[in-house]
Amino acid sequence: MPTGVSHGGPAVFRKIAERGDDIAHWGGRQSASHMVAMADPEGLTAHIRAFFGGL
Repeated sequence: MPTGVSHGGPAVFRKIAERGDDIAHWGGRQSASHMVAMADPEGLTAHIRAFFGGL
């Protein structure tokens, strides 16, 4: 099953994730908070749409 990550974090996280998952979408943005939906709701919505649009 494809995996989508909205606020992916450092590139090393993607390398680790690619070992066991098929990454369909990786948003390279950083969030000011671990609560992404509250910190950047518009950005999160855009990433969710991009993920599902690519399936």
